Amino acid sequence: MPELPEVEVVRRGLVDHLVGRSVVTVEVLHPRAARRHAAGEADLIGQITGATVESAQRRGKFLWLPLARGGAPPMPRSWCTWA
Repeated sequence: MPELPEVEVVRRGLVDHLVGRSVVTVEVLHPRAARRHAAGEADLIGQITGATVESAQRRGKFLWLPLARGGAPPMPRSWCTWA
């Protein structure tokens, strides 16, 4: 398990390299990754593809990358929570 300073270093690196960039492709490597998306894996991929990374946030040892499409508000955090 990473320590908080390590997670913060990764978050800062993500801010430098990801914020403001768009998601070009999405690949779901395991069905469990999309299990909470009621509309299914294909819809989740369609929602994320083309979205822009709004910020890189940390909540404890979890990293969040809120995404937005066009002028739409950020997508629900549950889609963006990665550990």
